Amino acid sequence: MVPLYALSLGFSIIKISSLVSLPVLAELVARFGGSAISDRFGERRVLQICFLLMALSGAVLLLADHYIHLLLAQALAFCSRSTFWTSIQSLGSQLPGANLGKKLGKLYAWNHGGGLIGLSLGGVILALLGFHNAFIALTSVAILCVVLSLGFPHVEPKPSGRALWEITQGMGRFLGYRHIWLAISVSFAAALPSALSQSIYPVYLAFLDYQEQWIGLLISLRTLGPLMIGLMLGSFITISRQKGIYALGMAGLGLFLVAAGLAEKPLSLGFVIVALGAAGGIMDLLYQVQAAEFSRAGDRSVAMASTGLGWILCPLITPMIVGWLAQVQGFKVAFSVAGLFIILIAAGTRLWHRLLAPREASPVGFVPTEFKGEVDAGHQS
Repeated sequence: MVPLYALSLGFSIIKISSLVSLPVLAELVARFGGSAISDRFGERRVLQICFLLMALSGAVLLLADHYIHLLLAQALAFCSRSTFWTSIQSLGSQLPGANLGKKLGKLYAWNHGGGLIGLSLGGVILALLGFHNAFIALTSVAILCVVLSLGFPHVEPKPSGRALWEITQGMGRFLGYRHIWLAISVSFAAALPSALSQSIYPVYLAFLDYQEQWIGLLISLRTLGPLMIGLMLGSFITISRQKGIYALGMAGLGLFLVAAGLAEKPLSLGFVIVALGAAGGIMDLLYQVQAAEFSRAGDRSVAMASTGLGWILCPLITPMIVGWLAQVQGFKVAFSVAGLFIILIAAGTRLWHRLLAPREASPVGFVPTEFKGEVDAGHQS
């Protein structure tokens, strides 16, 4: 809704792209701060805060008529989504069940089922009732989520005796390990379809003269791919297959990004958007499995936040670069350049894994030795 609202206010492509890129700076603080609070006080409390932030974002949108208002609303929404993903993934990974990929896959499918409904319904509400009522609906749903969160399951208590500063220091040590950056490249790729669908793609579809309800419907198809991946292939995503999955996901993203700039008809657009979402969904589940496999319950949110740093970097960088290329050279060139770059990364899969992947997987592969001692001490106390 926000890119279309900004377009109705007469903003340029670059200005609309900045509404996705700039709020990421606030999301960076929220992602790591929220994960530290989550690992100290529990995921349920952090999730309740994130729903309140989304309700506040909706309230700001109701009053927004200038760029700075939209920027504030986007910052609040980005902070909400950032804390949501790390906490809900951490909570889901701790639920009973043997296969980690299958558990995260089911959660992932439900999340994107909501995305499918929200994106398509958002377009219908815009077409029938206008922006004001759409923002009222957003605020109301966020308030309902606060109520529903009271019924979230209780999981293993967090280790006691750890200060927030100690947990925050552990994040810095996480980022000092090479294999963390391999996982970050996975989450960066996973974020590409989402980052583009929140910024450039609505503008591209409006440029092709699609109406709001059709834009909402087509954009919502992006969630079909991850939904199917989560339900059907969740158990397939394992650490032992990470190299092949990395190459497959990157190649798919690059190929369908190139195709995105060539497709204009509804059927071809729909197919490309679904396929792009599926490729991103494979990468999204892979980084979650990596983070969960190489961390303990007591530091799970921090692991999710660290490996998921790509979800910060991608919306910060990609919309501005692709938006600038689209404004200067056109949408086809912008999507082609982005896609070919990702294909080059896919071609170097073996090299990236030789340089960055740990020599062998271990239960504490993502936990630096010093931080592992803090985690163990917390469990013993």
